[in-house]
Amino acid sequence: MKSLVELVILVQKNDEEAFAQIVNSFKPLLVKESCRNGKFDEDCYQECLIRLFLALKNFEIRK
Repeated sequence: MKSLVELVILVQKNDEEAFAQIVNSFKPLLVKESCRNGKFDEDCYQECLIRLFLALKNFEIRK
């Protein structure tokens, strides 16, 4: 299993599998944040995925 830093670097190189692994790791949080009025909101979930992807692509890793 790769570290989160390794996965972020791979996402920044357009590795779809790395993004899928990150999404899977954070899925409980993504689902929790996608619930509105006690119901799962698919549109909100999709928006969370987009925001996560953009955040990962723009994240600056300092060494």
